[in-house]
Amino acid sequence: MSDLTEQIKEIILTALPDATVIVSDPQNDGAHLEARVISQSFVGMSLVEQHRQVMKSLKAKFEGELHALKLKTSTPDA
Repeated sequence: MSDLTEQIKEIILTALPDATVIVSDPQNDGAHLEARVISQSFVGMSLVEQHRQVMKSLKAKFEGELHALKLKTSTPDA
């Protein structure tokens, strides 16, 4: 796991400590990442609300080094 993918994972876990977070760099370019976030705190939220919660925590990274993030979110039951 690259430094950036590890940083993204840690940022998401800080915002959602109960989450299972998997971050990958499928293009190996350090700019186009994928994240899978599974969290009990998403229960009752729409998919858009789930994505907003994750993206809010990553705002500073998008202003700097992160170019694109493919995001998949769900509850543990989904």
